[in-house]
Formats: sequence, C-alpha cells, structure tokens
Amino acid sequence: MNIFSFFRCSLGIATFAFLLSCSGSWSKDDENFVQTYTEVLIAREQYPNDTAQANRSVRAIIQQHGFSESVFRQRFNDLTSKPDKLRQMLDTARNRARRIGEVEAEKERKAAEKSRQDSTAKTSTQAPTKEIR
Repeated sequence: MNIFSFFRCSLGIATFAFLLSCSGSWSKDDENFVQTYTEVLIAREQYPNDTAQANRSVRAIIQQHGFSESVFRQRFNDLTSKPDKLRQMLDTARNRARRIGEVEAEKERKAAEKSRQDSTAKTSTQAPTKEIR
C-alpha cells in the first residue's frame, strides 16, 4: 500500500467514525428538534422588527414538526440536563441556519446581478433617438 492510499484510507475511516459518533447519539426525535430549531432561527431572522409576525411564524413551524409549544419548550428544558448534547444540537441548528442564509444571499446577489445585466442589455439595444432641432 503506497502512502497516498494509506492516507486516503485513514481519512475515510476517520470521517466515517466522526459521522457515526455524531449521528449515533441522535435519535429521529433529536433530528426533528434540530430541524425545527433551525427553522425557528430563520423565522426570527426574517422578522427582526416584527415580534408578533415572528411569533406566529415560530408557532406554525413548531406545529408543522409535530410539536405543541409546551412540548417543544419541555424538550428544550429536558436537553439542558445534557449540556454537551444540547450545545451540539444548537450549534448544528445555527450552522444550518447560517448556511441556508448564505445560500439565499447568494441567490439574491445572482438575481440582482442578472437584473442589472438585463437592464443594461435593454438600454444598449434600444435605438438611439434622434435629436430634433
């Protein structure tokens, strides 16, 4: 086995072990909680100046994921007894929300760039008007 194959194999094993250790400690309920919290973070970000609208959106998200508000809060409170797991779950939710925000910002940037290009193309293809004297 050459050195390149050894490192590639070692990297593969390390990656697999890392993924196994992360996902092995989470149940489907944990993943549902993380996904719900991710969407809650995004909703709060969408309505930074409208608490009432943000609260309505958060309630809808919680219900869409099969929680009641009290059950979601209780789940959060239960996780405080496992601070390492809670930290990992919240960090995961924040990272997902950040990545989603970055993707959305990139889409908006590309759309704005395309709009600028389209408007520039329209103005450059229009026939020049003759000045009447």
